[in-house]
Amino acid sequence: MTKSENQKIRIKMLETVCPYQDFGVLGRLMAARDGAKDRALLAGEVYDATANKNGAVSGITEEGIAIGVKPGEFEFVEAPEWLKKIHANVG
Repeated sequence: MTKSENQKIRIKMLETVCPYQDFGVLGRLMAARDGAKDRALLAGEVYDATANKNGAVSGITEEGIAIGVKPGEFEFVEAPEWLKKIHANVG
């Protein structure tokens, strides 16, 4: 069991994040291939999230798809202290 499985994590998106967005045109093609081109975490919306033991965070779309997010793309609405400590040191 990971730390995030027993503790609630919720994030508010500061930017809209789509799967493969860091890959430019290739990313849009990959998203279309995977049927994910219309899935996104929308700026201003609040989502459930997960985190691994290293603090990497993924927001969960309405379709149940996990999309990794970077510091600066979101803020915590609800998160355990261990995760907040990790992200306090990220800048």
